[in-house]
Amino acid sequence: NFRDFGRWETSDGAKVTRGKLYRSASFHDASDEDIAKLNAMDLRFLVDLRRPEERKHEPTRWESETTRMIFNDEGAGGHALPPHLQALMQSDLTPQSTYDYMMSLYREIPFDPRLVSLYRDWFSALGEGGAGVVHCAAGKDRTGIACALTLFALGVPEEAVFADYEFTNQAVDLEKRMPRIQERMEARLGRKLQTEALRPMLGVHVDYLRASLDVIEAKHGSVQSYMETELGVGARERDVLRIALIA
Repeated sequence: NFRDFGRWETSDGAKVTRGKLYRSASFHDASDEDIAKLNAMDLRFLVDLRRPEERKHEPTRWESETTRMIFNDEGAGGHALPPHLQALMQSDLTPQSTYDYMMSLYREIPFDPRLVSLYRDWFSALGEGGAGVVHCAAGKDRTGIACALTLFALGVPEEAVFADYEFTNQAVDLEKRMPRIQERMEARLGRKLQTEALRPMLGVHVDYLRASLDVIEAKHGSVQSYMETELGVGARERDVLRIALIA
């Protein structure tokens, strides 16, 4: 799920620059060839949205002397399992209960203090110029919201923001990867999982991102107001981002 999420057209007809904005899943499975490609990309910074226990369980294989690695250890020493795996431990697991969990997760992410801090770091680094990558474990939920906010800040219309978000379902061959992902999760949880109950967690759905935007707008009135209040990205910061990232 590593991809450039530039190229989208803004409301005023400009285009987001390619080669500056990258999103990804984690790099614990990266091959030597992958790492060589990453090192050749001149990435100035990386923001890792994962929790401490996630980074410990699946440490990155990509270390770089030229790319600044940004993460947040707040909450270290917490649960052995991240929340999404804890959710899979419930006895009455169904596709609906998994969907409901994802909806609740997306309502929480925009106001999670640790993620808010990392989103602030992401926008601050973007404003300084250069290419960067933001990622979490699967590169779709915490990362998906970060990318959506980035595109909104650059003036990309909502329809295109959702299109970029949904592209994960095409970029990742979920049906091909499902058996391996399910096997890994079952091994870590020590229980069998039903594929259909797991599916709502492994892809993305427009309802999820809409849930985030709804809680943002309910509390702040607009995405722009949320970004200024929570992330320190006001009109001046958006202008700086547009200068750096709009062709």
